[in-house]
Amino acid sequence: MPGIVKVRILEGRNLPVMDRASELTDAYVDVKFHERNIFRTQVCSKTLCPKWNSDWFKFEVDDDQIQEDLLQIKVFDKDTVTANDPIGKVYISLVPLTCPGNHNTISGWFPIFDTLHGIRGEIKLIVKVKYISETKQSSCGVKFFYTKTVPPLYELVEIKSFVEELVIEDDPEYKWIDKIRTTRASNEARQLLFLRLCTSLQRKIGSKVLELGGNAVIGYRPSVDLEGSFGVVVRAIGTCVLLKEVETSFVGASDTMDSHLTTPESENNPRLLARQGSHKKYSCTSECSEPGPLFDCTSPTLKFPLSSPKVPCNYTDFPFYTMGGFPNGFVSSIGGLVSSRSVRLLDKLESMPEESDSRDKLWLELRKEVRTHMKTLGCNAVIGYSERSTICDKLCVLSAIGTAVILNTTPPASSDQISACSPCHIPYNVHSSPFNITPYTCAVCGSGKVPDILLTTIDALPNMPVNGNGCFVKVQAFRSKKKQTGEGSAHSIGQQLPFLEYEVHQQLTHKLKIKGMNAVVGIHYELCVGETAILYIASGTAVYLSALPPAAPFRVRCDTAESVQVDKLQEAIQAAYEKNVTCYNITRDNTPVSGAPAPDLDLSFASKDVIVVDIEDAKDEIKIESTLSSPFADNMFTSSTSSVPGISDDAVPSEGAHILTQICRINSAPNSAMETADLDIILNKNIQLLCFKLRKYKTCFLSNIRFHVHMPDEDELVIAISAIALLSLPLCPVGKVGEIKRRYHRFISSGSNEIRFCEEDIMNLSHGSQESGMLAENHVQLTPSHHIPGTVLRHCYGHINIFLIRESADVRDLSSFTKNFIMEAQAILRAHVGALGGNALLEYRLGELVLIDGPQKFQAQILLNISGDAAYVNYDTPRHPSE
Repeated sequence: MPGIVKVRILEGRNLPVMDRASELTDAYVDVKFHERNIFRTQVCSKTLCPKWNSDWFKFEVDDDQIQEDLLQIKVFDKDTVTANDPIGKVYISLVPLTCPGNHNTISGWFPIFDTLHGIRGEIKLIVKVKYISETKQSSCGVKFFYTKTVPPLYELVEIKSFVEELVIEDDPEYKWIDKIRTTRASNEARQLLFLRLCTSLQRKIGSKVLELGGNAVIGYRPSVDLEGSFGVVVRAIGTCVLLKEVETSFVGASDTMDSHLTTPESENNPRLLARQGSHKKYSCTSECSEPGPLFDCTSPTLKFPLSSPKVPCNYTDFPFYTMGGFPNGFVSSIGGLVSSRSVRLLDKLESMPEESDSRDKLWLELRKEVRTHMKTLGCNAVIGYSERSTICDKLCVLSAIGTAVILNTTPPASSDQISACSPCHIPYNVHSSPFNITPYTCAVCGSGKVPDILLTTIDALPNMPVNGNGCFVKVQAFRSKKKQTGEGSAHSIGQQLPFLEYEVHQQLTHKLKIKGMNAVVGIHYELCVGETAILYIASGTAVYLSALPPAAPFRVRCDTAESVQVDKLQEAIQAAYEKNVTCYNITRDNTPVSGAPAPDLDLSFASKDVIVVDIEDAKDEIKIESTLSSPFADNMFTSSTSSVPGISDDAVPSEGAHILTQICRINSAPNSAMETADLDIILNKNIQLLCFKLRKYKTCFLSNIRFHVHMPDEDELVIAISAIALLSLPLCPVGKVGEIKRRYHRFISSGSNEIRFCEEDIMNLSHGSQESGMLAENHVQLTPSHHIPGTVLRHCYGHINIFLIRESADVRDLSSFTKNFIMEAQAILRAHVGALGGNALLEYRLGELVLIDGPQKFQAQILLNISGDAAYVNYDTPRHPSE
């Protein structure tokens, strides 16, 4: 499908001073696409706000070049004597312009980014893509969504299959030419390579989707594995589906839209251009003020017609789905969490003839093992599936995890046939199970069998019997190891991983008992392997399911300590348990529903006494004490998922989402005597510092809490904590603010082995007018959720994926340096969304955050990958009558 790419450079602003004598800049722009000729604008002398107003630069390209390559905008300062100085670059992917329903024009201000100095001004430009002819072989029509649920503007017709792909390329950082080129050129080469590999990977997956008969990928998850001198591996997984656009009627659009679309100003207005591109697909009327019956835009749980979606009866080799949201009745039963891990040496893979095939075989082995676990649990599919890798020198740890379930190929005809407790029932035969399990009778229906604890990687299903409110939980395990290389290091890690997993799940069970909960949804695992340490963090949202047996506080037993000390610890456990049950509004009424058959006498099962925990030393006592307290304030509702289970959408504030980040550096050298309990204290302190930023607000909903761990050096550990805050106004009284401030005062002082920051510029709520309380029209809202409370989704532009590299030789504070870099990356991301015509980025995802210390004292390098789904949402939705 040949096409024409046209580019016009308009103007720039806030450029840096490049001429010290005049304190001005002589700027010009080079425009390059693929390997075509480079077009150059005229030089605007002695100004920091140049106006080029160039002619249209045209590139005649093929379809694969439009999908795989990027438009490069390079800004330079003209020098008469010395070489021209680079100011910065702008990389623009043209993939969103090729998606059906999107306009073929992108226009707006783009930040000029330099890998050594950050953002250095802005440039305004217009890009147009025009296809001369169309061919059926093109994958341009395939839409990619990071969200794990079906977007509200589409109806799910059929779930096709699991799709995956990976590509391998040499890392420019380790090529011989890197020794003779500048640091800036090396960083730009890596940055461009990562972006090209991601677009190439997307085109290959799009071709697979067309072969399978689909038109979209949901739960798209690209990842980059930096293997050092062995190369760069870019891989992605997703769920191939067939979607159908839904025609809806809505209010909020301008009645004079048609007249605005024909004005000359619309050429430079991306919002009007975007509405023009999708104007024929949606009718704007004033008769209907609510979304159509097929979905609920303001709810995190989408509503689908039960008769429309189809699950293939003939499953592929791997019935894995990265989707996490399903309609009522499609998930018949949840078997539990299934996972697989593998430890490999990269130098062994390099000796194989085809490197891509060797890595495909590694992931194939893991998927086969996960499939075996799935069949052992009596299930036919794995949902919420994800794959991750951890690389340290020549060592690579591969992980695959998901939730084994039974998916109904023919869902019930009506919602009356759906049992509320059906997903909690175990699908396998207890007597033929290869592992020991004590089943219990379902407390809702009185007939099915349920486990005592349920772990899932997906959010709570809409028909799950959730009792009370959910809360965020996290556990961790830290182990020091000898500094080894080669097979010795791989053997050591392979032996320690099972014990780490056992320790983490044991702590998770104890914490659930203290919380009064019996299930964890949306569970995430973060594994980091360094030269001298291994860190394993598990986090999720604890909930109480009425179908499962109630959780009772465990009892402690110690043969060496005095009985008085043990009694005090037991009283503290009981007090924390009762406080949590009251705080999370958990009721203990497990009476079967009316009309349900009475359960049979359960005489064949094992003892159902409470768990007894033995305390052997002081470390065990410290671990138990750490489970009693929570790092969050009492006025916070916390969750690792997009929404807090048990909280209705009406109670969630809709003033806007705010992304918070907290970074700390920890000394993890073997001589530092770091233990799991010490790491728990450090994590709790930083979580409390994150909460300290929200001290002024009466009620706060903290969701999508994530941990990002990296070991840039053998004796250093960097942990980044991110979350999204939905704040409830009005503010707390001054007296209470002072009380909260005094409560968190002891956590502000920095320790000798930690560097942290507390200030956040994004906490300002003055985005919109005080009368409406809505965000400004030109503001792009970033949210890790697949929806923004109080808004209605109008258009999806597809996903945006950005790779950035920042390096500096004058880094005094790595945490502040990282914070500023993340804020610059978010500004670039907002500019790309706004230029497409959007005002929101859904499923905001911090994919990669790699911190590398340089050979010099104050030198550091950061690799950052951020992505999300660009969309346009309407904030002018009618309020609920109760509001």
